[in-house]
Amino acid sequence: MAENLPSFVSSKAEIRRAVEQNAIDRGTLFVRVIVSLDIDGMLGELEQLSRRYDKEEWREQALSLGIHEDALDLLDTSDPPIPYVYYFVTPELLTAHPRLIFYYRNVAMLSSKAMRGIGLDTSRYESGAVTPDRSEADELSIYFNQIVSALVRVSGVTPQRHVAMLMANLGDSMGGMSRNEVGRTAMMRLLNPLVRFLHRLNLLASVGYSYKGSLEDDEIDEGMASRQTLELTPDTDIENLLGEFERNRVKYHELLLCNGGRLLVDRQLKWDDKAGNSYKVGPDLHSTTQENDFTWAAEVKGGADPAGSDEHWKTATQALNRILDANQATDRPQPALAFVATIFVERVAQEAQKWIDAGKLTAAYNLTQMLNDTREMERFCSDVTGFLNR
Repeated sequence: MAENLPSFVSSKAEIRRAVEQNAIDRGTLFVRVIVSLDIDGMLGELEQLSRRYDKEEWREQALSLGIHEDALDLLDTSDPPIPYVYYFVTPELLTAHPRLIFYYRNVAMLSSKAMRGIGLDTSRYESGAVTPDRSEADELSIYFNQIVSALVRVSGVTPQRHVAMLMANLGDSMGGMSRNEVGRTAMMRLLNPLVRFLHRLNLLASVGYSYKGSLEDDEIDEGMASRQTLELTPDTDIENLLGEFERNRVKYHELLLCNGGRLLVDRQLKWDDKAGNSYKVGPDLHSTTQENDFTWAAEVKGGADPAGSDEHWKTATQALNRILDANQATDRPQPALAFVATIFVERVAQEAQKWIDAGKLTAAYNLTQMLNDTREMERFCSDVTGFLNR
């Protein structure tokens, strides 16, 4: 590594390690979703249904079900012929097998959010908690069938295309979940060692958190998640606690120190200047003490794609500049600012160093280095503790 590059720049090996871990994290998430939703079970259920349906009855109902006969012709002339239930649905099928609403919604390339937006929320049916009544089943069947008819007539069919359509839409809908999970995981990997560090020094009084819980509940509004506060003592089994956090997909909200210092996560702040103008800032992390409500803040970027490193830095600096501007406008003392990233490509590391040299940034931390070098993690933990334990 060149001598003129900052120490936190990522080596090629570190970037590869970060990309590898990110791929494992995303792949694990996707597999867990497939398992939790029992995709294999749904496809098996459809296969069973495909063995006992009346083609002529479907043909007679096609128009009233929103199915175009040309689409059925394509299924019939495929080699081998494709069962209608792989693509189309009847109200009777939905009421008898409500969890298959998830399958047909995805084959129709519809998201849960879109369904809610048009007043056809299917989430309660997909969970199996409620069975749709006949009028709801009619409406859903026709809506799904009209869309799939158009898709089939445009793109044709193959014996496995229904599975490809299901997985394509599921993968698209998981994009937001995946990005959120990358950020949550990065924060957990950053703060878990800090919790250990503070507890070892008998400085940590309590932890505020919520559980993301099962992946099926991932669309629950963050504000609706049950927030909890756990008071800690020197005898608290911290490793057991962190293991529980890992299993339940913890979302940290606050670390409270015995001296009253607090580390807050994703907390929105609003400051007013003397003229009554308001300024809103929302750092990923910031600390407060009993004397000062804003002593240190950091932006944390969990993405590991080297091509996105510049964009992560741009987004982070915009947030940090808003903090600096708001502090100046409201006559607050300039806080210490930090940037934490999973990787630092050379150009971003050099830009971050310029910010440090200019006094705008106190420190930059390479999360991949921290997770593989205890000295780097100890440096971060010591630095943050210094701002909290004043």
